[in-house]
Order: sequence, then structure tokens, then C-alpha cells
Amino acid sequence: MKIDKKIITERIKVYITRREVLAVLVVLVFVFSFYSVKAMSLHPHSTYTEKVGQYSQRGVLLHTAILKNNTLYGNTLSREEYPIPLVESFMFTYHYKFVPGDVVRGNYTLTGKVLYTVSKGKDEVVLWQEELFRKEGDLKNGEFMVNFNLNMSTLDNKTAEIIKELGLKRVNRRVIFETNVNVIGVIAGREVKENFKQNMSLIKDSSAGLYYFTNTEERSQRTLTSRITKENYVTKFGITMRASTAKKVFPLLALIFLTPLMGGIYTIRAQVPPRRFKDLEAYIIEGFPGEVRKKVVLASREDLKKAFELVDKPIMHYVDVEDEVYVIVDGEVAYEYRERKAA
Repeated sequence: MKIDKKIITERIKVYITRREVLAVLVVLVFVFSFYSVKAMSLHPHSTYTEKVGQYSQRGVLLHTAILKNNTLYGNTLSREEYPIPLVESFMFTYHYKFVPGDVVRGNYTLTGKVLYTVSKGKDEVVLWQEELFRKEGDLKNGEFMVNFNLNMSTLDNKTAEIIKELGLKRVNRRVIFETNVNVIGVIAGREVKENFKQNMSLIKDSSAGLYYFTNTEERSQRTLTSRITKENYVTKFGITMRASTAKKVFPLLALIFLTPLMGGIYTIRAQVPPRRFKDLEAYIIEGFPGEVRKKVVLASREDLKKAFELVDKPIMHYVDVEDEVYVIVDGEVAYEYRERKAA
């Protein structure tokens, strides 16, 4: 059976020019245009940071003083400050720990040294330094612990000798303990390399008559993160699709429904009869002229327009069987123009 394309085209024209169809098309174009604009503002992917692991390090220096004979504190004392005249020596315990320790290996160096310095304006000049001890080794389960002693009487005697040899009266003494730890391991699938350093000082404050320590605890903590890229999705009308797909689908649907809408509007406009008296429409009224003594028959629209410009009277319009009649009455004279009705 042969399909008549002309008949199909005419039926489509009739269908898309129906008011309810045009109304539905307008709504659909508006809806999909709205979602097209929203889809354009969407990012196809979202990137965010996720925590995948963490680790921490901690170094602590514990100190206890061995005291000379006294009736106040006894043989030992652990506190923040110590009276200089009572201290015979110090006992130290240094503890370092890496968490999680079972996934790393490494080594450490702990040294003690004494610096003899003088002040030069705001600067400190080191005249002599001497190493008191050095401890080295490997980490066990990410940690190590070292015990060591410092005899203050022996150190004071050594200091007196150095000052005498330097020939200076005002020489400052500073005892420093330095920790250096190298760690390597795998945490959350990543290789981790860390270098932990801690500098601790034993300060002799002669004006206050006290020994005290600085920076006896050092901590550090780090978080391991991973940048994750996730594809964005959009759910509309019960359908879930990628944001990148929505950027294409919604404009396409808006265009698909816009095409028949524009076709329907064009068809309706094409069916509207042409405006035959566009310039005179404002002056045309519906009605019949009264009796006149003389009738002048006009041959064309241009003649009607000229007659209107000369007489400057309203143009009456009525239908006479199959004719459109336009009449201008000026006194007892009627200027009449007839035109066949449009089919």
C-alpha cells in the first residue's frame, strides 16, 4: 500500500495547530529548556579529598636529679626546675615512638654535647664544643628508649678548666641533647619517609639559682589523603543519567519539541488571511450606509485609499452575498469599492 505523503503532511499540520497540542509543546519546550540551563551549570565530575591513613611521632625526655645531702628533698627529685646547689647529677630517659610502628623501620642517633659561648651583640659565638655521649641504633616496632646520666660536678670542673684556658671571665655554658630519627615504611599503600629531629637543652640560670630543661617533648602528626574523582549523576522524571549526558540530552529534547511548535505557529500564521487594508484598518467600521443620491464605484484599493484621504470620513464595511463592500459616505455621495470574499 502506497503512503500518500501529502495526506500525512496535511494531517500533521492539522494536529500540531490544535491549541491543546501547542500548549503541551510550549510546556515541554519550557521544561526542557529550564533543565538544559541547569544541566549546563553542572560539573561532569566531583573531586574531593578522602582520608586514607595517618601516623604520628613523639619524643619525650624524662629527667630526675640525684641530689647532694639535704634535709628537704631526699636523694632524688623530679620536677620542672632544680636548685643548682643541690644537684649532683641527672638521670635521663629518652623515649621515641612512631605510630603505627609495625609497618616501619629506621635508625636513630642521640647525642649530648656542651657548648661554651659568648655574646657578641645579639649573636652567640661558640668558642668550644664537646661531645658528651652518642647513642645509635635501630628502631624496634617503630620506637627506641635510651637511658643516660650527666654528672654535674664533673661537668662544672670541666667547665672551670675550659674557662681558665680560654682566659675569659664571662663564658656561657649550654648542654644540648639532639635526637635524629630516620623512618621509612608503607602506610595505606604509600611509601612514607620521615626525619624526626628534637633539640633539648639543659639551662643553668645562675641568677635564679636553677637548672631547667627546654623542649622536652616533641610531637608531630600527619594525615594521608587521596584525591578521588567521582562522576556526577542527575535524576529527572525517574531516570538517572550522567551529568555529561544530561548536558546533551536536555538541549536535544528542547530542540525536538521546539521544532513542531515552530512548525505549528508558522502553519497558523500562514493560514491567517492577508491584511488587505493594513493602512486603513483603524478607520474601518462595520455597518450599512444610508440612502444616497449618487454612488461612485471605485475600481481598486488604491482608489479607496485616495477617496478616504480626500473625504476624510469613516469607511463602512459589510458583506453582500459573496462581496466585501467598503463604502465612504460624503453627504449624499457614496464611494463604493467591492472585492470578492476570500475563499
